Amino acid sequence: MTMRASRIGLSLAIVVTAIATVFAQTPGAKPGSTATHASGTSTAGTTSTTTASTEANVQQSLQEILEEPSSPESYRYDPQGRRDPFQSLIGPTPKLQDKDRPAGIPGFLIDEIKLQGVVRTRAQGLIAMVNGPDNKGYMLKVGEKCLDGEVIRITPSSVVFRQEVNDPTRIERFREVVKELVPEATKK
Repeated sequence: MTMRASRIGLSLAIVVTAIATVFAQTPGAKPGSTATHASGTSTAGTTSTTTASTEANVQQSLQEILEEPSSPESYRYDPQGRRDPFQSLIGPTPKLQDKDRPAGIPGFLIDEIKLQGVVRTRAQGLIAMVNGPDNKGYMLKVGEKCLDGEVIRITPSSVVFRQEVNDPTRIERFREVVKELVPEATKK
């Protein structure tokens, strides 16, 4: 029976100590209140001085952080070869004005070209008939260059372009773009 009472007493002492510690660390605790351990000793003096010095250090650190620099020249950012974190990794898409672009197919982006048909000739093989953004018709042959790529293959039902990709996260610098006479959605 005494063993059980001593276990209960020990558990009760641990709980009381934990509660006293919590009240001593609570910012809203009254400065005059005292916390006692199960052994009967008072910890109010040591915890209040520790808490007060900690609060003073925190207040001083906050004041140093919040103080404004005395002059605008006091802080300078030196990137030391690092990239600007606010610039896109992919890079801005070049906004070319119509006057900056070459005339005809070399001045068109691949996305602006619409495939209208494919013609087979005896001398040149397959030739693609396309519409440009200016609503004019043009003839494309294999190897012909566009603003962001070139024609690499012409089949009886499609034209395959190799488009340059300006994306540093990709391993390949090119991707294939296929323009078909009959789009995938209407083939069903």
